[in-house]
Amino acid sequence: MKNVQQAFIIHTPKQILLVFRLCFALFFLNISSHAQSYNHTTVWSRLLLSKQFGKWVVSGDVAYRRQNDFHKSKYNFLDKPLLDAQRIIVGYRTKNWLFNFGASRWHSYQILGKEADFERLPTVEWRFTPGIEYFKSFNKATFQWRTQYEYRSFVDRTAGRFRQRLQLRQPLSETNSLVFMQEFLFGAPPNSTKKYEQNQIGFTFNHNFTKHLESELGYRYIFRRRRTTAEIDNENALVVGLMFRY
Repeated sequence: MKNVQQAFIIHTPKQILLVFRLCFALFFLNISSHAQSYNHTTVWSRLLLSKQFGKWVVSGDVAYRRQNDFHKSKYNFLDKPLLDAQRIIVGYRTKNWLFNFGASRWHSYQILGKEADFERLPTVEWRFTPGIEYFKSFNKATFQWRTQYEYRSFVDRTAGRFRQRLQLRQPLSETNSLVFMQEFLFGAPPNSTKKYEQNQIGFTFNHNFTKHLESELGYRYIFRRRRTTAEIDNENALVVGLMFRY
């Protein structure tokens, strides 16, 4: 464990920025060869409640997302439903590590890029997610690395996926901070498509009203490869959230 921990220690903001630059470079190299793509405007909202019991953390959150209808507008992200989800996570926290397991339900609508998408029915997915997170503080900033495996169960199939996220929280004052994130999603067993599925890049402005209540407002760009075709969805999301922690 000591050797693994040392492998993820990052000491300076310059090294953090280098990691993000490499991620951006890999991302743009990946999308350069794709021609057929669709642009979307969405809103991602969530409400999170969490409680810590010693080293144990229990949290639950609900998410609700909507999307534009390109027949009416490219920018009105309130036109059509996109997703509603509910999740419960149990975690065990040490000084620099968090080990957790989540179970969640995802009711998803097809993101609307072409006429055929309006004919697709929404899907229900049950997701089971073990994960591990590493935290490192330097100066006033906090770096976070998270890896997760998702076992995804649909009515007609099962699938696996790995998620890798890098995050940097930079305080601006006692109550305000900026959070930058980069996350990659890859297909994994069972029934892996062996594809680089998604890339998510974003930032939020976070404000602490009290030591228990925090809000977030920001932007996220999602590069999404469709499962059965070579088509690409480019999603531009407004991120809105409220978190209660006790």
